[in-house]
Amino acid sequence: MFSKTGFVSALLGATAVQGHMLMNTPAPYGADSLNNSPLEADGSDFPCKQRDGVYAAASSENILNIGEANPLKFTGSATHGGGSCQVSLTKDLEPTKDSKWMVIKSIEGGCPVNAEGNLPENPDGSGSTEFKYTIPDGIEPGKYTLAWTWFNRIGNREMYMNCAPVTVKGGSSAKRSPVKRDASFPDLFVANVNGCTTPEGKDIRFPNPGEEVEYAGDEANLAAEGSEACTGTPSFGGSGNTPASGGSSGGSSDEGSGDEGSAPAPAPTTAPAPAPSAPADGGVFAPTTQPAADPAPTQPAAGGDSTGASGAQSGACTSEGQWNCIDGSNFQRCANGQWTPAQPMAGGTQCTPGQAAELAVAALKPRMLSEMRHRKRAHGAHRHA
Repeated sequence: MFSKTGFVSALLGATAVQGHMLMNTPAPYGADSLNNSPLEADGSDFPCKQRDGVYAAASSENILNIGEANPLKFTGSATHGGGSCQVSLTKDLEPTKDSKWMVIKSIEGGCPVNAEGNLPENPDGSGSTEFKYTIPDGIEPGKYTLAWTWFNRIGNREMYMNCAPVTVKGGSSAKRSPVKRDASFPDLFVANVNGCTTPEGKDIRFPNPGEEVEYAGDEANLAAEGSEACTGTPSFGGSGNTPASGGSSGGSSDEGSGDEGSAPAPAPTTAPAPAPSAPADGGVFAPTTQPAADPAPTQPAAGGDSTGASGAQSGACTSEGQWNCIDGSNFQRCANGQWTPAQPMAGGTQCTPGQAAELAVAALKPRMLSEMRHRKRAHGAHRHA
């Protein structure tokens, strides 16, 4: 017979086992041996939670048609305040640490659910969010391993990873043809199991999220744009931990991929506005972007060591979330203990110089715009004379 103490311990243990999240759609490999714990902190069971029977056949065949939306569903209730997730593919049917992964969707915030903590105990996971992902045109038909990876916002710094066998088919369009190579898809982001640690309390932004990005959480929880997704030197992991070079954060495409009306596209190469904006329905949000403004001479920002433009800050900072307006024409922010690089204000706008909890933005008056354009033309004439 159980003692009272033993019974309570057993009950708590059962709750912990049932609590964490598992991917149930698509049907995962080795479901009979798959537990819902995170990957080992030393990375010994990366990828796919290595164990006996790790690649045993799934309970049902997962058929994915190119260009069609597919469900991503979960079981469990310990959602740790949500977090950020990725969906990736590899051609390896029994992946190893050396496998090449191709990210086809990133969910920044609100994954597997947008919640402040955990869901009520519910083993069927009916309270978690059902997401959608699309196999893009650049993926060739054939057999793959799909991975769902999750970095929780609250609690221990962990990485969750479930894998599933999938068969990709050509979809409904007989004329469908690849518009980008597999190599153009970003690699999987790996952290908390390789010496690179994600910040606690933030929905991370992936350094290289790919072309299909969904913002599903609360704006206040999303890490500042340009902040590091993890700190430390990773002992393994691919280029997914490195920001994409150039403009787009994902692969290139001549005609785009996926269906219209899917998750928002990543930010373009023009300078971003100071903060994300949310739609009226309070649902998915994406960073607002505007073209860079012409510089406007005003008084410099105050305080701290500065480099570059007058008032620009660099290095460590202590007031998390603090804005710094530089000369009225550029701005930066204190994020994860470091000042972000200075960025130009949107065209036709200026900010109030100095540091503050909120960035005060105002439209330039017509006279100021005219003067700026005149100075710009005069500067160009002098330079080319």
